[in-house]
Amino acid sequence: MNSLDKNILDQYDYARDPVLQEHLAPYDRACLHDMMAYGRGINRFGLRFVAHQNRVAKDGANLLRALGYSDKAAHNFRAAMLFHDIGKMNAVYDPQIWTLPDRPTAEQKALQKKHAALGADMWADHASTIAELNAHPHFAVRYAVTKYHHERVDGTGPEKLNAEDLPVFVQVSCIVDAYDGDRIKRPHQPKRRTPSEALKRMAGIDDTQTKSEQKYIGAFDPDLLKRYTEMKQNEPDYS
Repeated sequence: MNSLDKNILDQYDYARDPVLQEHLAPYDRACLHDMMAYGRGINRFGLRFVAHQNRVAKDGANLLRALGYSDKAAHNFRAAMLFHDIGKMNAVYDPQIWTLPDRPTAEQKALQKKHAALGADMWADHASTIAELNAHPHFAVRYAVTKYHHERVDGTGPEKLNAEDLPVFVQVSCIVDAYDGDRIKRPHQPKRRTPSEALKRMAGIDDTQTKSEQKYIGAFDPDLLKRYTEMKQNEPDYS
């Protein structure tokens, strides 16, 4: 993955590219419909995870702009991140695994962690018979943010990649996804984390966490995390 061109996000325009409009946009619309309906009659989890993807996609696009990326690059990144959790509706999952009333067991956690690789496989299956799409830079971007959005620069992520293996846009996907995930109230938590609490935890400076709970120490590039923190601190609801 470290072979991805650093300017890959500027090489096309998702909204106007003829290959993407023919071979991916209709699939995206069908996927969005399926994601919205996921868990209907059980826990309606699809509505929540689509909302999560929307927040993360918007945040990531804004961070890229703050880093000096073009509007086109930001829009292309957002189009990819809007589907980064597609693996959560893979057929291996019962929708209830995403709304457990207690902390997941080790077995459940291991299964949940597979969603990134499963999602990438779903994209690969779609593109496997469409040569133009398989070779398109947006497919490479989408595959990367889907499979690697839980990687950590210290090599502790699912695929054990480190900073040298992760393009900036993938590192951005990791940061914004982790932040939003930490802001979601879980049933076993007494309260929802504030923006400040989530960012301190990501930086490894949350004094309320035990050592075993400080899972984010060394996980993110400090300069990227600093820029993201500054961006969030300027938002009106920051506290």
